[in-house]
Amino acid sequence: MPHNPRTNHQSCASKLAPGRLSRTVLCWWVATIIVGGISGAVVSIITLSVNIVGNGHVVSVRSGQDIVVGLRDGSDSIVKVAKIKDNDTISRHSSPIASSAGTVLTSEVETSTPTYAPTNPSPYEKLHLKSSIPWWAKKGTKLRNFVPPKGNEMCFVHVGKTAGSSIGCALGFRLHCNYERGSRPYLPGRLPKSVTHLFHQAVYDCPIETSYYLFVVRDPLARSRSAFVYGRPDKDGNSPHEHHVDNLNRLYNECPFQTMNDLARFGLKEDGFASEKCKSRAVGMMRGVGRFENHHFFNYQYYLESIPKDGNILVIRTEHMEQDWINLERGLGGQIMSNITFPRDNTNQKEPRDLILGDEERMLLCRELCQEIMVYKRILRKALNIDDSAYEKSIDELRDVCPTEADAVKCTFRKPDISEKINHYRGPIDRLE
Repeated sequence: MPHNPRTNHQSCASKLAPGRLSRTVLCWWVATIIVGGISGAVVSIITLSVNIVGNGHVVSVRSGQDIVVGLRDGSDSIVKVAKIKDNDTISRHSSPIASSAGTVLTSEVETSTPTYAPTNPSPYEKLHLKSSIPWWAKKGTKLRNFVPPKGNEMCFVHVGKTAGSSIGCALGFRLHCNYERGSRPYLPGRLPKSVTHLFHQAVYDCPIETSYYLFVVRDPLARSRSAFVYGRPDKDGNSPHEHHVDNLNRLYNECPFQTMNDLARFGLKEDGFASEKCKSRAVGMMRGVGRFENHHFFNYQYYLESIPKDGNILVIRTEHMEQDWINLERGLGGQIMSNITFPRDNTNQKEPRDLILGDEERMLLCRELCQEIMVYKRILRKALNIDDSAYEKSIDELRDVCPTEADAVKCTFRKPDISEKINHYRGPIDRLE
C-alpha cells in the first residue's frame, strides 16, 4: 500500500502517528499572542516572558509592545483575554494555572491576524457576497475568538451521516447541538481550540491559510444507508430534515424506493421493474450527480475536490472515533483522555424494514458506490494521522460489506466531473486569495 504524500511542514519533534515517515507535527503554546489586537494585521516574532505569581491568580507579562494574551488553566479553558502593556497585570478568576509558583515561561511565538474575527467577512461570506454565514456553522462564544498558533489552523470538513454533528458539537460548533443547562458545550482539550472553521455542503468557510482539513469519514455503504433513511419523506411528502422536498419526492414517492433494498432491487438490477427514469435517478443519487437526497449529492468526492489539492488531511473515523480523537489530542500535546462521551445529535431512527438488505442488493449498491469508495480510500491514505495498520483496519472492515470495491484500484465507470457543481455550491475559491 502506498504511503502518504510527504510534507515539508515540521512544527516539533513528536509524531502524529507512529510508523509513518515525515509526519506533520502539531504544536501548542501556553499562551495565544496576537500583535496589535484582535483586528490587527501585524505579523511579528516576539519573545514573551510570563511570570506566574503566588498561587497563579496574578500573572505579569512583559513585552516590548501592546499584545492580546489568552491564558489557559489546567482544563485548557480560556480564562482571560485583555489588552495589556509593559508591567500590566492580568487577574484571573479561575483555578490556578497549571504551573508552579514563580515559574517563568519564555516562548518565541509567531503571531498573526486571528483566523476568525467577527468584524470581518468570513470566508463563506467572501465566496457568497450577498449571504451571511449560518448560525450553525459558527463556533460557540467561548471558542469563537480563540486563535491557534500560526501553521496549526484547522478546518472541520463535516461530511454528512458520518457522526459529523457529534464531532462538530464536541469541537464547539453550534450545529444541531442540544445540551442540558449548565453542561459544557464542547469536549476539553486542545483539538476543539485548534479547529476554528467548518465546511458543510454549500457552506465552505475554510480560510485560505488553513493548514489542516479535519474529515470525519465512515464506511461508504453505511453512510449511504443512513443518508437514505435520513432523507426519506413521510407519507405526506414532508421531511423534517430537508428543505428541497420536491427533489426527495422525485426519488422516494414517484419511484418505488422506500428502502435501500428497494432501490437496489428495483432501480439498480437490470431486470428491476422501476421505470427507466427511476433507474436513472437511482444511479444518479448513488453516484452523487443527481440532487435527490442531499448527503448523497454532497459526497466524499465533493468534499475532497473542494479543498486545495495540496491540503493536509486529518481524519476521525466513525468506527474508531474515540481512538482517533485521542491520537489527535496527543499529537497536539494534550492530556490523554479515556471514556470520551460524544454528543449524539442529528440521528435518525431506523425502522425494521431499513435493516433488510440482501446480499445481491448489497453488491449492487457497492458497485454504484465504487468511485465513492475509491475517494474514501484516498482520504484515508492521505490522512496524516492514519498509519498503515489503521488504514488496513478500515479496509478490512470495508471488505466485510464491499469486498470487490475494497480491493479494486479502478471502477467499471469513470469518476464524474463535478467541477461545475463545486464552483456553484462551494463558490469560486479565487475570491479568498
